[in-house]
This record gives sequence, structure tokens and C-alpha cells, in this order.
Amino acid sequence: MKMPSRALGFLLVPFLAAGCTQVQAKQAFKDGNKAYKEEDFKKAVVKYGAAVEKDPNFAEAWFYLGSAHNAMYRPGKDNPENLARLEEAIKAYQKSLEVNQGETENQKKVKLNTLAALTAIYSEEPKRDYDTAYKYAEQLVAENPTDPKNLYAMANLYEKFEKVDDAERMYKQIAESNPNDPKACGALAGFYNKPLWKDESGANRSKFTEAVTILDRCAQLAPNDPSGYQKVATFYWDKAYRDPLLSDAEKLVFAQKGLDAVDKALALKPDYFEAVIFKGLLMREKAKATPDPKLKQQYLDEAVTLAKQGQELRKQAEAAAAAAAAANALAAAASPAPGS
Repeated sequence: MKMPSRALGFLLVPFLAAGCTQVQAKQAFKDGNKAYKEEDFKKAVVKYGAAVEKDPNFAEAWFYLGSAHNAMYRPGKDNPENLARLEEAIKAYQKSLEVNQGETENQKKVKLNTLAALTAIYSEEPKRDYDTAYKYAEQLVAENPTDPKNLYAMANLYEKFEKVDDAERMYKQIAESNPNDPKACGALAGFYNKPLWKDESGANRSKFTEAVTILDRCAQLAPNDPSGYQKVATFYWDKAYRDPLLSDAEKLVFAQKGLDAVDKALALKPDYFEAVIFKGLLMREKAKATPDPKLKQQYLDEAVTLAKQGQELRKQAEAAAAAAAAANALAAAASPAPGS
């Protein structure tokens, strides 16, 4: 039986209206993205708000609505307007999680970003709460248990709440699961270099020996990359420069080990200006701890020379980068437009 045209029209109206609403929601979302990129967060809030009003199940729009509110929040300011922004961000993030079905790759990515944002909010004042932060971090890891970024978020959470043993376990898990990744190795070394452990006197101390041992292993994962050895040198310099409990003899040992590391970096890249500058800094620490006046002056003179060399190399590198950028811009301007 043929359906009357009037009845068919009544059936089509809801579908047409729904399609129109979807188009309006997507346009508002697009306008919100433009405002967000321009850091006009107030306008972004209005546009994203319009998008979720038209489509309450628009997970991406709810997420960016939360992000826009969050971008306007200023930590440490307790005035009602500022705190309201944080509350609005939380509500939008939670709504995004509620409606996010994870059906597309973009929705999956948005879900991860939403969980990360909520973990961060509940890791800091004024919402600092371990159980809530852990709930979101646990969901984040569950979404992709092997993704180092998610595991780093959990490790960072443990660290912020002074659960040092759990943080250590997580950093070690990441490093052991990624044995050939210098970043994972370096994160574990960086963790050990923080003053998170109590000594006999109750003072906070790092596990410096473990840190530099691991960091040296990190450098060997990429033996032709000078930055690995340079990072080892920075750890030794930082220890010699900042630790007031070191004896002069210990400072000399650490300064020399730093110099050995920086020389490895310079052997690979002689114009590595950061390494030259740090070599000068390490020579200063060596001079401070040296009892012999003649050697002290010799080391100081060398430190001054290295500082000048490093600054000159820095200027040359910056000039070369500027020239390369100008050449690329000129080449781009001279290239014919696509389709011309």
C-alpha cells in the first residue's frame, strides 16, 4: 500500500530536524575550535556550549568545553569566579566521559585526554584527592596498559602523593618494559635524582648513585648521540654545585666524572655549545674544591675560556639556524602554488 504523501512528510520532519541540529552542532564546534586556537577561551566556551546544547552526546565538544574553562582557571586564586571555572571544567569533562562511546579513534583519544585532565585536576589543590585522582588514572591505564604516557601519568600521581615505593615500582616497570628506550631509562634516572628518601637524620636525599648509574646506561643505548653523555655531565654538575653536605674531596670526584662525561659528548660533536658551557661550569666546581692555589687559578682560567667558547658557539648555531630558516622561507615563497 502506498503511503500518503502527508504521512510521509510527517515522518520525514523529525529526521530532517535531527540532521539540521547535527549540522548546527558541528558548525558551533568548528567555531569553538577556531576561538580555542586563538586563545579566545570565553568565546570558545560559548561556541562549545552551543554545540553540546544542539547535540548533548557530542563527547568531543564536552571535552573542549571543559578544556576552555580549565584554560581560564588560575591556580591559587580562590575567588568565586575562578573556582567556578574549575567546577565547570570538571562537569564538562565528566559529561564527556559519560557520553563518549569510544567508537572512533578520535573519541578514544578524547577519552584518554579527558581522563588525564581529571587526574591532573584531582592531583592539585584545591581539588587534591588521592582516591579520586587514582580512580581516573586507573581508568587511563586500563584504556591502554602498555602506553608509556599513561604509565607515566600513574607514576607522576604516586610521586605527587608521596607514595614513593609505588612511584619507583612504576618507573622501573616502564624502564624494564622499554629496555632500549633512552626516555624511559632517563625518567627512572630523573626519579632517583629527586630528594624523596629520608636519611638517618631525617633529611630528604636522592639516590644519586642509582641515578647516575642508570643515566650512564641510558647514554650507552644511543652511543652516537652526544646528548646522553651531556645529560650525565649535568647530573654530576648539579650534585657538585648544589649538595652542601659534600666534602671537597667528593666534589672533586663528581666534577671530574662530569668532565669525563662531557668530553665524551664533545668527542662526538666538537661544536656542541651546551657541552662546552657545562664543561666550564664543571671546571669552576673543580676549582672550588681544589686546595692547591695554582691549580685553582688554572681551573678558573680554563672555565672562563670555556664559557667564552661556549657563548661564541651558541651565537654561531643561532646564526646558522636563522639563515636556514630564512632560506627555507625564501624557497617556499619561490615555489609555485599547487595546481599552478
